[in-house]
Amino acid sequence: MNRRRFLGFLGAGALGGLSAGHRPPLRTGDARDVRGTDLTDEQVDRPPSGLQRVIWSVETKLPVAALTFDDGPDPEFTPRILDILERYDVRASFMVMAHNAIRHPGLLRRMVSAGHEIGGHGWEHLNLAEVGVREARREIEAGTKRIEDLAERRTRVFRPPYGRFSEAAVQLLANSRRDLIVWSVTRGDLGWQDPALIASHVEGATGPGDIVDLHDGIGRGTFNRGSKIADRIRRRRSVEVEALPAMIERIRGKGLQLETVSKLISVGDLPPSR
Repeated sequence: MNRRRFLGFLGAGALGGLSAGHRPPLRTGDARDVRGTDLTDEQVDRPPSGLQRVIWSVETKLPVAALTFDDGPDPEFTPRILDILERYDVRASFMVMAHNAIRHPGLLRRMVSAGHEIGGHGWEHLNLAEVGVREARREIEAGTKRIEDLAERRTRVFRPPYGRFSEAAVQLLANSRRDLIVWSVTRGDLGWQDPALIASHVEGATGPGDIVDLHDGIGRGTFNRGSKIADRIRRRRSVEVEALPAMIERIRGKGLQLETVSKLISVGDLPPSR
């Protein structure tokens, strides 16, 4: 099946564990080691009917793509990104960690007031393919509810950390009627430190219907900000932010319009959600 049109007709729970196949499954130090967790500690009600959409990109003839940012809000990166988006009059989707939203509610409110979309990204950035049902429920349901309470609006999308998810995660999202959003474009090689190289790569990889995955936080590094791994991730994020203006200019130079994920879905050729 063409991945650009794979929508994951998963209401019957046919998954074991899936991931974004073109992204490394784990980034060392970003995720808690939870291998061996009992995955049968709790049951998830099966969705009663309909579709669960798992979206990497959207099939569309219109010149529209989406920018997304994971892991925030973070006072080191989110304000800079919001300033750049405001300068270029771009609306994006922010996939928010509940842990960070609780600590930086003012930044979350700034996202909302600027017209950006808010999506869920778990409570504390756990790998949903490697946790039990109770932890997955906390990450997805409790984390998203806290984000919605702070943002004072319902979320329509959820992105699993690392792009990885289990059958339980899919069923939980299906029951909440949220789309599971992955991505089709990244910043490129994680070792790249040249903003111009990253901007050029993103421009070349982005076409109509693509979902670009960027970051405004440091994931699991949030919980040990003084570590060498957190420092490495922070440097990587800083280069992404430096590259963002050129990314926007280059993508627009191709005649593409940048929108939120939900706006992209609304103009795409997708089956309706339940």
